[in-house]
Amino acid sequence: MQGGCSEIPGHGPSAYQVETATTQSGGQALNYVMLDVDVPTVQHLSNYASSLPPKEFLMGKGKRGTIRVGVGDHLSVGIWESIPDGLFSTIGQKRTELALIVDDTGQIYVPYAGEISVENNTISEVREKILERLQGKAVDPQVVVNLLANGSHKVVVIGDVARPGQFRVHEDGLSLVEVISEAGGTRNPDYETFVTVVRGDKKFRFELDELPEQPANNIWLLPKDIVSITHKPRSFTVFGAVVSRRKYDFPSSRLNLSEAIGMSGGLHDGTADATGVFLFRFEDRPKMMPLLPIEEQHLDFPTVPVVYRLNLKEPSGLFLTQAFEVKDKDVIYVANSSVSEFNKFVSILVSPVTGTLRSGVALAGVP
Repeated sequence: MQGGCSEIPGHGPSAYQVETATTQSGGQALNYVMLDVDVPTVQHLSNYASSLPPKEFLMGKGKRGTIRVGVGDHLSVGIWESIPDGLFSTIGQKRTELALIVDDTGQIYVPYAGEISVENNTISEVREKILERLQGKAVDPQVVVNLLANGSHKVVVIGDVARPGQFRVHEDGLSLVEVISEAGGTRNPDYETFVTVVRGDKKFRFELDELPEQPANNIWLLPKDIVSITHKPRSFTVFGAVVSRRKYDFPSSRLNLSEAIGMSGGLHDGTADATGVFLFRFEDRPKMMPLLPIEEQHLDFPTVPVVYRLNLKEPSGLFLTQAFEVKDKDVIYVANSSVSEFNKFVSILVSPVTGTLRSGVALAGVP
């Protein structure tokens, strides 16, 4: 899929210029790192999980969060007694069902038990408090408490889903995948969808199609979490000595370098330098630490501009292009061959001279 109508200029630096510029430019070091695409580099990039959730989004190493009662919650309280003429029982029925709402002070009112503070208590703790208050008043009471509607324990889902809104955090927990499903799912392909979870002043963002490979991203949600689903098509740009120099949208979830070059029509015959295929990308510094030179490892910048270099004339080059994964906003550049650059240089020098000579010949009447 082509992402634009106008072509990107094919002229650019030679492979030698790109490689030598990493050390000096006008006497000053450049702020990017050049790395060869080899087997260790490809393996490191493939194995690194860059979007694992921060510790603030992990609850008990993936265990469900405990639901606690809050203001506005609706509770169903069932009370049984062992005799037919007790406080909460009759001849026809040994139980009484109470529908209670937690008031703005965090309390509920139970007949014969009085006002009971339940805010921030678990369902089990609420049950125990009611039982304690009924001791000596009701005959051998049994209490069951259910959370009917937890107005204070909801997650908000916004953005590119079928049914955005508020969703209840169930007693047994609510995972990220579950709430997306309850919201009707996303309206675009997973590989074009980003998920952002906001919890207090913390954020966690990742691509939805990463979930199968990184199940830790399917976190358990907490009340008042905000889940934002955004549609963002991924793209990459190819320029230099290729047949079609354009910006392209990703056609699928995964795209390797070989496929990306193929989408551009391949290297241009006669002008491309197969030893000078480069990919430009900003990488997270923690991800790149094992691959960085020593002088780069002590810097504090969160991202590192990296130029990946690939030689397609080496026997392993074609295999590595199939293993090297292209990412969103990557820029691929194929250098012009040295012969092509030399011919351009000669043409620039000779054209004015030959043009003058031809003009002189024409004036002299020579055909």
